[in-house]
Amino acid sequence: MKKGIFFQIIVIFITLLSWNLLHLGYEFQKDVFENSVSDSQMMILSMQENTLEQLKSRIEKEDYINEVIIIQDSVIAQTLISNYDLDDSNEILRSYLLPTAMQISFNGRKFQIEQKLELERTLLEYTPEVIHYFDVAKWQSIQNKITILTNGYYIAFGGFIVFMLFISIFFRIHFEMKSNTFWKIFHSSGGHFRKRRKQFFVNSLYICFIPIILNFAIYYALKYFQLLSVEIDYRFFGIELLTIIISSLFAGLALGENLK
Repeated sequence: MKKGIFFQIIVIFITLLSWNLLHLGYEFQKDVFENSVSDSQMMILSMQENTLEQLKSRIEKEDYINEVIIIQDSVIAQTLISNYDLDDSNEILRSYLLPTAMQISFNGRKFQIEQKLELERTLLEYTPEVIHYFDVAKWQSIQNKITILTNGYYIAFGGFIVFMLFISIFFRIHFEMKSNTFWKIFHSSGGHFRKRRKQFFVNSLYICFIPIILNFAIYYALKYFQLLSVEIDYRFFGIELLTIIISSLFAGLALGENLK
């Protein structure tokens, strides 16, 4: 019987480890996509610097915006001269009235379709004084990839719940039924009739908590030693624990009279 409990603990531990790798893989890939959004900056041009200042003060505190930088026309002229080796045209460039630019970088995790539409409505209020440039096609492509990734993650997440319930219930019933002969001998020799139910409860505690504690310890150690760049929401550990507890309850109900 002890070998059976040990085997179940190992199987559940490996399943939980795989489940947590799913969480980490999802968060890691999602971070990659969201960082791509953060790297896609919006550029806004206007001949009126005051308009850009007003726009900046209005949007810079939004949680989906990381940074707003206003670039003076003189800086733009100097950048053109430096980047394109236009020293001979220095005076000509400086004689032109260049627009002031505003550069916006986004929080990739929070800059989604609702936030994009909100920003576009705000920019529309300043038209035609401002012109904005943004790679919408790239942003939309990233959003589509995040949607596909998230849908796949939820399907796999549900699959792990079903698989965990199945193997937990199956193994509990299998090993308990194999021990029927032992418990019959135990009862016939004067053993307490509630001993089996009590042992089932104790074994359930081992099966529920040991794999979870080991997985959490591994995760905590990786975070503590800064070997992991992404995080798992602690609520997922609760979902995993709840899944194992439910499987133990179902196994107990299925065994019914056998536990007496």
